[in-house]
Amino acid sequence: MFFIDIKVNNLKIDKYQKKVIKSKSQNILVIAGAGSGKTFTIIAKIKYLINRGLLPEEILCISFTKASSENLEEKLKKENININVKTFHKLGYEIIRQYKNVSLDDTILEKTIKKEVEKNKCLKEILKLKFIRLGYPDQIFNRLETNIILNTKYKKILIETIKTFINLYKSNNYRLKEFKNFYKVNNKHLYEEKKRHTCFLKLTKRIIINYEKKLKKEKKIDYHDMINLSTKIIRTKGIFPYKYIIIDEYQDISLNKVKLIKEIQKKTNAKLMAVGDDWQSIYSFTGSNLEVFTNFKQIFKKAKIIKLKNTYRNSKELIKITKKFICKNQKQIRKRLKSNKKNKTPIYVYYYKENIEEIWREIIKNISKKTLILGRNNNDIEKIPIIKENMQYLTIHKSKGLESEDTIIVNLEDHFNGIPSKIKDSEYLIYVKPKIDKYKYAEERRLFYVALTRAKNNNYLLVKKDNPSEFIKEILKSNKKNIIEMPSTKNNH
Repeated sequence: MFFIDIKVNNLKIDKYQKKVIKSKSQNILVIAGAGSGKTFTIIAKIKYLINRGLLPEEILCISFTKASSENLEEKLKKENININVKTFHKLGYEIIRQYKNVSLDDTILEKTIKKEVEKNKCLKEILKLKFIRLGYPDQIFNRLETNIILNTKYKKILIETIKTFINLYKSNNYRLKEFKNFYKVNNKHLYEEKKRHTCFLKLTKRIIINYEKKLKKEKKIDYHDMINLSTKIIRTKGIFPYKYIIIDEYQDISLNKVKLIKEIQKKTNAKLMAVGDDWQSIYSFTGSNLEVFTNFKQIFKKAKIIKLKNTYRNSKELIKITKKFICKNQKQIRKRLKSNKKNKTPIYVYYYKENIEEIWREIIKNISKKTLILGRNNNDIEKIPIIKENMQYLTIHKSKGLESEDTIIVNLEDHFNGIPSKIKDSEYLIYVKPKIDKYKYAEERRLFYVALTRAKNNNYLLVKKDNPSEFIKEILKSNKKNIIEMPSTKNNH
C-alpha cells in the first residue's frame, strides 16, 4: 500500500515507471523515449527514496544544462522536496573550490591558439593551400602567403578546428602522452597527408602545453578542468557520502563525466540511475559519446536496463513515422513506444517556390496554441516573416526536452547547412572524436527525430518545392497516408 500512494502533480505512475521507481539495482539505465515522462519518473523516484528514509542531501541529482537543472529543481519544490539539482560543471566546481583557489576562464584558449597560429610556419600545409608564385622573390612571396592566410577566413577556420580538437581532447580526459597514439594513427596516412597531419599535431600539442601553463600561472580552469580536476580530487580526498546518484539526459554524457561518476561511486558506493534516450543523442561536437549509453552494462557492473514504453506526447501515427525514420540506423537500441493519442495526419508539408513568406499566412491561420519554430542554425530565424506571441524560435539543439502543441520546422532544403547538414568534420578531428557511428548522417538523423517529436499535435514542415532535403524525400516515400502535402502557390499571401 505504501508504494501505491506515490504520485507527482496528482498523476499516477504507469507500470514501466513503477519498475524504475521500485528497482533496487546498483545501477539502472532508464531508456526514456520522447514524451515518456522522463522528468515525472525522476521526481517520483526521488519521492520514493525520501519516503524510504534517504535525506534529500544524500541524493546527488545532475542535469546537463543550467536551465534544465533549474526547471527540475522547481518541479521538485512543487512536491515539497528541496534538492539542489546540479549541472556536472557546478558539481565539479564546488568540489575543486574546497581545495583550490581557482576561477573559471574560457577566454585563454582562443588567445593562446591565435598567438601560436600567427607565428606558425606550416599554415599553408595544414590548410591545404597552394599559391602560384607569378615571379615574386621568395621573401615577398612568403610574406604575401602569410598575409593572405592570417587576414582571411582560413585563419578563423583553423582556430575553430584547433579549439574543437582541444575541447574534445579534454572531454576525453586525455594527457600529452596520448599524442604518441595520434602519431601512430598518422603513420598510416600517405606522404602528403601524413606531413599535413604532423604539422597540425605538432602545432596543437604546443598550444595545449602553453595553454595549460597559462591556466596554472593565472590560477584559472576551463569547463573541462571542472570535471577532470574534481575527479582527481575525489580520488585522493573523497566526497560527501551520497547514497543515490540520478543523471538526466545521460545520452549526452562524455567520457570524463563517466569517470567522475565512477570515482564518486568508488568512494560512496552510491547507487546510480541514469535516464536518457540514445535516439536523441545530438551533442557529439561537445564530446558526448554514445558508446557510454549503448555499453552501459559493460561500464557499470550489476546494471539493469528498463525501458519506459508509454509516451504521453506524440500520437500513434507520429510515433510510427518517427520510429521508421530513426530505426534506419541499426546501431541504436530498439524500443517500442505506445500511445493512446490518435492523429491520422500529424505532419503537413507546405511547399514554397522562393521563400517562406509565400505560405506563412496560410500556416499561422491554423496555429492558435503554443508553437515552437525550429531551425538547424541560429540564423534560420531570419527566414521567418513574423513571429507571433504564441510562437518561439529555437534551434533544434535547444529544443530538446521541450514540447509544444504544434511545431514548425524550417531549413528543410538539400543544402550544405540544411537538415541534414552536409558540413563535414575537419579531417584532423579523427584523433579525438568517437568513431562508433558510421551511418550516413547518423547524428543529423537523430536531430531531425528530436525536431519531429516536440509536437503534441501537428508538425508543419516548410520545404522548398524544387529542392527538398533528403530527409523530406525519405519520410514522404514511406508514409504517404499519414502526411498531407500542401501545394506551393505564390498567391497565398
